Amino acid sequence: MKDLSLLAKLLAEEDIHVVHRQQPTAMFDVLNRELSLPIWKDMSKNIQDLMTLHEVGHALWTPLEMMDKVKEQKISFSVVNVLEDVRIEKAVQLKYKGAVKIFNKGYQELIHSNFFETVGKEIENYNLIDRINLHYKHHTDVPFSNDEMVWVKKANETITSDDVIELAKELIKFIEENKDSQGKDTDTDDLEMVDMGQSSMGNDSGQDKNSEEESEEYGDNGNISDSKSEDEGSNPSAPAKSEDEDSEETDEETSSNGSEKSDEDSDGESETKDVTVESASKGGDDGDANIVATTDNASVKSTENMLDKDAGNYQYSNIPSVDLKKVIVPTKEILDIFKNHYLNEKKHDDKYWNKTLNELNKTKTDSKKAVSYMVKEFEMKKSADAYARATTSKTGTLDMGQLHTYKYNDDLFAKVTTLPGAKNHGLVLFLDWSGSMAHNLVGTMNQLYNIIWFCNRVNIPFEVYGFSNVFNRKMGNKSGYAQNFKSGDLVLNVSLLNLFSSKMKTQEQNDMMHYLYMLASRWGCRNWRTDGYPYQEPSMLALGSTPLNDTIICAMDLIPQFKKTAGVQKMHTVFLTDGASNSIHDRFHVYKRDGQINNGQQGIGYGTQIFTDVKSGNKVSSKDYKGYSCQTKMLLALLKKKMPDTNIVNFFVAGSGRKGTVNYNAVRDVVGWDGMQSYREMMNLVKKCNKENVLIVPKGQGFDVTYILPGPNKFEMNTELDLEDGVTYNKGQLKRAFGKMSNGKTANRPLLNNFIKMVA
Repeated sequence: MKDLSLLAKLLAEEDIHVVHRQQPTAMFDVLNRELSLPIWKDMSKNIQDLMTLHEVGHALWTPLEMMDKVKEQKISFSVVNVLEDVRIEKAVQLKYKGAVKIFNKGYQELIHSNFFETVGKEIENYNLIDRINLHYKHHTDVPFSNDEMVWVKKANETITSDDVIELAKELIKFIEENKDSQGKDTDTDDLEMVDMGQSSMGNDSGQDKNSEEESEEYGDNGNISDSKSEDEGSNPSAPAKSEDEDSEETDEETSSNGSEKSDEDSDGESETKDVTVESASKGGDDGDANIVATTDNASVKSTENMLDKDAGNYQYSNIPSVDLKKVIVPTKEILDIFKNHYLNEKKHDDKYWNKTLNELNKTKTDSKKAVSYMVKEFEMKKSADAYARATTSKTGTLDMGQLHTYKYNDDLFAKVTTLPGAKNHGLVLFLDWSGSMAHNLVGTMNQLYNIIWFCNRVNIPFEVYGFSNVFNRKMGNKSGYAQNFKSGDLVLNVSLLNLFSSKMKTQEQNDMMHYLYMLASRWGCRNWRTDGYPYQEPSMLALGSTPLNDTIICAMDLIPQFKKTAGVQKMHTVFLTDGASNSIHDRFHVYKRDGQINNGQQGIGYGTQIFTDVKSGNKVSSKDYKGYSCQTKMLLALLKKKMPDTNIVNFFVAGSGRKGTVNYNAVRDVVGWDGMQSYREMMNLVKKCNKENVLIVPKGQGFDVTYILPGPNKFEMNTELDLEDGVTYNKGQLKRAFGKMSNGKTANRPLLNNFIKMVA
């Protein structure tokens, strides 16, 4: 399908959106520039290319109003379709000379497969329109009389759809007036052409005339010769636009920004009729028409048999280009919201303010030694790795200190050790700002603060965003959307709360930490008389659901921008979550109704989902990513394709309850059953996670690596020596005490510890 899409785009000479759907024929949405092709099965490459060229020709060049005119004038649909096929296929072949070979080979295969139901029948017994159809479908030795060759030639000279309609009327009249000279196919007994006798065509003179005329129109390779000069003002490859098409282009300039959900499901045909061109090859009802092209009707049936009815529906959606200014809530704005809200709360009761501030200061004091220790560990790991990759080479300069060894030493040249260039690192962390995080939020903040303090010490630029779907809703965003979408774009509902940045001033950072600590602590406060009544969080910054998928899409624009602005070489993108993402259910839809352009949301629906990053052209399909987190895996794959050198990590806070222990279901969802032989082996992983405070799962849920963590409230920040006063300890006891303290400094900070391992 990818090859067919490229072929269709090349034919259209524009970057149209090509999709494949369960439908009998090709359709072209003029407004949204979307070409939809049927889903075919069991086709050779030649036939696939032929069908694509043919259907694209119809979709792009057969105007919708043509079918209405045919119905109004009660013209045989199949006759018109045969002549229209000649017109659009001639246009394709004139525009792309290589298409001649494709049509020739493809139709030869179709004829041999009885596509037109001609096998075993005498071609001379078919009526004129059928023989014209077979002739231009590359059937060999189709007989015509001299009078009939005039109509064969006229069919090849049509330029516009109106030319086709007029020719159809003239041809039908000719056939009706010359019934006695027309052939009779054995399968047309039920038609009203009962007076048709046997044809007298097929004589030598007719054959020779046919050959001569055909040689004028086609070259040796089947190429159509362009008999009309360019200065005649007609281009067969680009038929003239209809009045409706011109009005559509004019109407596109008018736009109404309605955000109501479109009622496409109930009124889909009426709202897209103005802008959707349907292929003429679908076939139609000839009704009581006296003249019918039986070969055309046969081809319609055969085409329907080629449709893959078991393929299911394909749901196409595009990755929107995110306007980060509309999505990101700046740090200063968040600080102002917190400040105005919490200072007002403090006026009524300052106990909670003071209590939480004291707890935060104690956490910061306790962490200083631990962070300093881990900074040393980081520098040691970085240096050890650098020297492990160091190379030694000769300089070409004599080492004067080694000259005296010339008799027994050939290596007298000075050497130089080259350390590999160290890459400067950057961190963007996305924090799950959902309601399920509430009871783990204090511990999560403590872990996050340790990472921030560490990055400050080692000069790693960073940004921390809380991803939320509450902020815009509370702000009453009039448009209802986070940004301006194009038709087919996935509709996002997310705000990125820029909680921390390496560009913040120290005081701003301290204030933000206190505000967030107050917000996090309100769910764990028990003694209101002693500790004060916990402050209600600002409504715009309340916890919501989990728009992780929306955030990944934002990251596709945010990460490259951060990398460029910060000037970092190696990016680390961390998603700190405690569960699966909300699904994205809708895509943006632009449609035309009553001459007005409207927009709304369109449900994605069921079937195979295909996401396209329009900027890069990268596509992913849900067929390749199974499970409930299918969308997340697809979007992460697109992010990885866009930023292949970015380390994409998930810190998954899986612990539940007061003890923060990890259960079986949490591990199973990340690890899956691949490679797992038994329930016991899975439980061993659960025990390992709870004992070591981390379970590392490569490629877990689509991330480069997933770190499964217990609930962070489980971790104690005690890093002091466990020694009692007045007790004498021997060397072994002291060594064990120091070892326990050192291990505790890292084990109690799994986020920071594993982040350091990644960076170092």
